Amino acid sequence: MTYKPKVYLTSNVFSATEIGSNNAISKSLRKNIKELWFKLNQISELKVFDGRFPTEDEIQKEVEEYNPDILGCHLSHSITSEVLEKSTLFAVSTSTAGYNHIHRLGTDDILITHTPGVLHETVADYTIAIIMTNLRNLIDLHTYVWNGQWIPDDKWDLDQSLSSVITNKVLGIVGMGEIGKELVKRLYHWDISILYYDIHQMIDFEKNYPSIKFKENIEDVFIESDIVSLHVPLNKHTENLVNRKLLKLMKRNSLLVNTSRGPVLDLNTLLDMLENNEIHINLAFDVFPIEPIDEKTLERFKKIKKQNPEIRMTLIPHNASADANIRGKMTILFLEDILRIIESSSLDDLSDVHLIPEQRKQLYDKNWRIVKYWGK
Repeated sequence: MTYKPKVYLTSNVFSATEIGSNNAISKSLRKNIKELWFKLNQISELKVFDGRFPTEDEIQKEVEEYNPDILGCHLSHSITSEVLEKSTLFAVSTSTAGYNHIHRLGTDDILITHTPGVLHETVADYTIAIIMTNLRNLIDLHTYVWNGQWIPDDKWDLDQSLSSVITNKVLGIVGMGEIGKELVKRLYHWDISILYYDIHQMIDFEKNYPSIKFKENIEDVFIESDIVSLHVPLNKHTENLVNRKLLKLMKRNSLLVNTSRGPVLDLNTLLDMLENNEIHINLAFDVFPIEPIDEKTLERFKKIKKQNPEIRMTLIPHNASADANIRGKMTILFLEDILRIIESSSLDDLSDVHLIPEQRKQLYDKNWRIVKYWGK
């Protein structure tokens, strides 16, 4: 094949001189990224956005002017259906496990790849960290010291700054995918009860962890759990999954954790219920419907905290997968998939490409745009 496909990347973060030279990432992973980057430059006509965060209009303009065959992005880059429909693109790759920032067409004839299977350990680790942070009230205690409120007259006392350990708690996991399972593996021997809800019961997985309990109804998880941790992908079935009905079922002083995607929780309803004292729960969120969190929403959180200082809030700026080597591995999968697509000549050649699940199931049933590329 003599035709060199055009590849457009929406950020320079993917390059050998950026993430490929970040010393927080291991030397071997950096070397791998640089090698892949060199190869990509050799076998494609590569154009990279000069910056990190192009607007939707900038992406649309670049795609219209450059006419790329393949586009690479991550979750901070919204790829609109208008961009896809008017383009010559036959593949879009994202360096993230989630892909809801790519607004697929009704025909869904553009290949979409993502980076699954690498971040479940770091997200599970992070989830445990923010659970423990919240249960022991570390954020408020740190702020107390930082703001100079720990003064000589404030002496240690037996009932001062009481918090709660995770032992004997009931943990409810919503979504038993890679991350949910990893959470079970890490917490199984911590003397806690684990419930889970998923669209399918994980019978084989339960054989290794026989004391976990499957709940056929999601409501039971919210009723029985001291900690509810969300680990579902964002799609049309899970958007606003956690609504007024489920929130109303939560125990007083229980903890709601979200390290999945912001829109799986109806945040406005949650804030309304907290403001009106309909519920009294603690929060540990790494994700939000709008990111960065908008000023109005942040002010609502602050007002609720001021009115109910005993409510513990742990709010983090979408950082759960930010282990340096994991981000390096995500970049490698991303670049490898683009290279495999470029070097492919048939559907069989896409077997090792990390297509999104919906497309993998229909790989041999659709009229993909890439077929025209194979004919060049």
